[in-house]
Amino acid sequence: MSPPNAATEETTIAAQVDESIYSKSGDISKHVEGVKAQYDTKEKLEFYAQVMGDGTANIHFGKWDGVNLDEEGAYGKASEQMTDYMFDLAMKLKGTAAEEKVSYVDLGSGTGAAALRLVQKHPNTIAKATCLNLCDEQNALATKEAAAANISDRMSVVTGTYEKCPFENNSFDISFSQDAFVHAFSKKGTFTEALRITKPQGIFIFCDLMCGSGEGVSDEELATFAATNMVNDWLSPEENVKACTEAGWQDVTFVDLTSDIRISFQLMLKKVERIIDNGNPDKIDEKLLLSYKQNLANRIVQVDRYVYELFSGFVF
Repeated sequence: MSPPNAATEETTIAAQVDESIYSKSGDISKHVEGVKAQYDTKEKLEFYAQVMGDGTANIHFGKWDGVNLDEEGAYGKASEQMTDYMFDLAMKLKGTAAEEKVSYVDLGSGTGAAALRLVQKHPNTIAKATCLNLCDEQNALATKEAAAANISDRMSVVTGTYEKCPFENNSFDISFSQDAFVHAFSKKGTFTEALRITKPQGIFIFCDLMCGSGEGVSDEELATFAATNMVNDWLSPEENVKACTEAGWQDVTFVDLTSDIRISFQLMLKKVERIIDNGNPDKIDEKLLLSYKQNLANRIVQVDRYVYELFSGFVF
C-alpha cells in the first residue's frame, strides 16, 4: 500500500455548523448519513464545483508546484496535478512494465473526477477503474460523465462504503483515495479493507487531512474540526502509519504536503470572497458562502499553527 500524501489539518472554529448532523456520534449509521449531508446536496455540489472545481467536478485539494495562483482555473489545474502526482507515484512504486495494464479502485471517489481524468489520460495503462462512493448524487454525476467521455467500459461506479468494500479479495493492483479517508469511521478498519481488496505486491496510496501537533495547540482545538466535519477517528500522520502497519501493510511512508493545503485554503477563500463581491451570480446558497468564508479564514491560521496538516501516504 502506498499513500503519497498524508495531511494534517486543524480548525478552531467551525462557522454555522449544524451539530445535530455533523457532530461526532460514535454511531456508524449516523456517521454515514452525516457524510452524505456534507457532500451530496444540491447546494453542496454547486458550492464545491465553483469554489474548488473551477466549475468542474474536481473538488480535491491541489498540488501547487509550478501553478500560477493568479491564472484562470488555477485551482482546478492544481487539483488535477495532485491526482496525477498520486497516480504517478503509485505506478513508480509498483514498477509496472510498460506493456502491463493495471486495475485500480478509488475509495471514496466523490464525483469521480480523479478516475475520469486518469482513465482518459492513461488509455494504455489503466485497464479498469472502479469508483466506490457513498453519495447517490455524486455517483449519478460520475456515471453520466463517464458515459459522456465514452469510457464507461473502463470506468464503473459502485455505491457503497470503504469501511466494508463490496469486492472480492485481491481485486485491484492499486487502491487509491484522495481526500476521503478523513471521514473513515475506523482508520485501521478502512486500511484493513484496502489491504483485503488489493492484490499481493499491490499499492495503496491516499492523501488526506490529518490531526496536527503544533506547539501550544490545545486538545480542544484539535477536537473541534473532528467534531464538526464528520471525523470519527482523528489521527496524526504517525498514528496513521501505525494503523496501516497494524492493518498488515508493509513499507508504509508519508509525505508532508501541508504547504499545499495552505495554498488550497487561500485560493478557496479568495474564490468565495470574489463570488460574494460579484453579487453571487450563480446563486450559490448565501448562508453556505458566508459560513465557508469564516471557516476558511480560520483554517489558514490553523494550518500555520499545525492544528492540522495535509499528508500523502503510500504503502505496498
